Amino acid sequence: MLKWLWKFMTGENMLWREVIRAKYEMENRWMAKMVTTPYGCCIWRSIRNHWPLFLSRTRFQVGNGMKVSFWEDRWIAQRTLKQLFPDLYTLHLQQNATVAEMWTGHGWNLHLGRNLNDWEMGNIVAFHDTMAQFSNLTREEDKVVWKIGSKGVFSVKSAYKDLNHSNSNDRMELWPWQMIWRPKIPYKVNCFTWSLAKEVVLTQENIKKRKFQLCSRCYLCEEQAETINHLFLHCKWTDQLWRIFSSLRKITWVKPRNIVQLLNCWINIGNTTIKEERWRIVPACIWWTVWKEKNQRCFEGKKNN
Repeated sequence: MLKWLWKFMTGENMLWREVIRAKYEMENRWMAKMVTTPYGCCIWRSIRNHWPLFLSRTRFQVGNGMKVSFWEDRWIAQRTLKQLFPDLYTLHLQQNATVAEMWTGHGWNLHLGRNLNDWEMGNIVAFHDTMAQFSNLTREEDKVVWKIGSKGVFSVKSAYKDLNHSNSNDRMELWPWQMIWRPKIPYKVNCFTWSLAKEVVLTQENIKKRKFQLCSRCYLCEEQAETINHLFLHCKWTDQLWRIFSSLRKITWVKPRNIVQLLNCWINIGNTTIKEERWRIVPACIWWTVWKEKNQRCFEGKKNN
């Protein structure tokens, strides 16, 4: 989704971009307005909702100054001038002005609504100190710069790494993408493992979150509520499958609390340098087998021993 925002900002004369511009109108010189109607293109609504996330990872490089907003775009400091000097912004009569409209060739043309008081002169001094690093406009067009990486150009790889790092700091655990996507298994099983790690597989507890009325009960043990962590990790029947493989490697371990933690530790508990690929696919095989057995019992009334 971030990739499409980058294309919208940097691509010119693309038909789909012109359709979005005409349908939703522009919020500023870079991005279309947020979709607020209950109808319309749900895909673009989802993409547009990531604009704050995308904007926090970009900055603007001024060329001719025709597109960059003087007050509201981050182009000369780590924050916008609106955030750095809110008092001056409130007094300014051209709050939507571009850099080109504010630059006279020799300095900045501030149109304030009133004269400043003595105690407000410090803001003007700080403002000019900040603007001293700007030299002059050029003939090149303004452009957006991707702050992640050294090239300044958006890439899905850099965005993924950055978001993964940010999320890991929040959760204090790494996202186990290698254990999800690298095993040589059917792609639908890779996707299923990803859904488990995201905790969005439709167990009975997740169905209840969608406001369906039902009595949650595990179809395997018929003793506890059917949650993701119970069904795929801690159910007494699923636990037998985990014991089979742990006994093959003579492993004594405390089973992790959730799917992500298990994926993160699985390679380490294997204590192996050979046949690593086979060991890597074990969790997905167990989970896919459990899921098929659960659905068979639920929808077909058949039970395997």
